[in-house]
Amino acid sequence: LKESKEVVEEKELLKLQLVSAFLKASANMDSQKIISLTGLHKSDLSRLRSMNVDRFSIDKIIDLLFKLGFSPKFEVEKSAVS
Repeated sequence: LKESKEVVEEKELLKLQLVSAFLKASANMDSQKIISLTGLHKSDLSRLRSMNVDRFSIDKIIDLLFKLGFSPKFEVEKSAVS
């Protein structure tokens, strides 16, 4: 098994949250349906399913969600700056 790593970078955390939303949105679809709707290659779908987000930009993941017919919602919080 691959060892889990701690996610500290906010950008990577956002990518993981978006991929999680993508996986939930596509949970009741078979691979062929997802590929036909999104244009993903089989290997890229496999990468997303294993939460390997290095090759995907935030924009790309959001675009995939839109292609599935979903629109992600975001909350923006003010960060504590010293």
